[in-house]
Amino acid sequence: MKYEVSTAPTAEPVSLADAKMHLRTITGDTSEDSAIITPLIQAAREYCENITGRALAAQTVKAYPESWGLWRLPRPPIVSIASIKHYDEDNAEHALASADYQLDTADGLVYILTPPGASLRALNPIVIEYTCGYATGNAIPMAIRQAMLLLIGHWYMNREAVATGAVTTVEVDMATRALLRQYKVWWF
Repeated sequence: MKYEVSTAPTAEPVSLADAKMHLRTITGDTSEDSAIITPLIQAAREYCENITGRALAAQTVKAYPESWGLWRLPRPPIVSIASIKHYDEDNAEHALASADYQLDTADGLVYILTPPGASLRALNPIVIEYTCGYATGNAIPMAIRQAMLLLIGHWYMNREAVATGAVTTVEVDMATRALLRQYKVWWF
């Protein structure tokens, strides 16, 4: 199933203060370190989201199922569905009422009932717009938060792609993937 993030997160699940504590930087430091660490937090979140398939921060997503039936929505956990629309062969838009679908927010499963006499266009016939992500950074499983902190720490200490005489990044990658693997979700 294709999808796109239509509204990006406005807050990160790991705060700048938490990242600085993990990096052992000076508390209250207002130097350029904040400008370096802040994008690392976002990059670590995006990396962990891509590995797990989960939304770690609140965001709005549009998903495009190809037909009626049971679908696992990308980027669980699902908070709420804003709208489900389908487009007929003449490209006319039809909104579905909440009685026309069933939702399991924890697993991200949505079952879309087939309206009587409904036909679908060939390209992106159904559009589901929904909000997903954990309510707060503290709601995220600790293993995922730790994976983010490992990445932030590694990227902070190794700002270039090549480090002469340094330990390879294989250990960080293996540890991060091991932490994230147990939270991976699949959708089709």
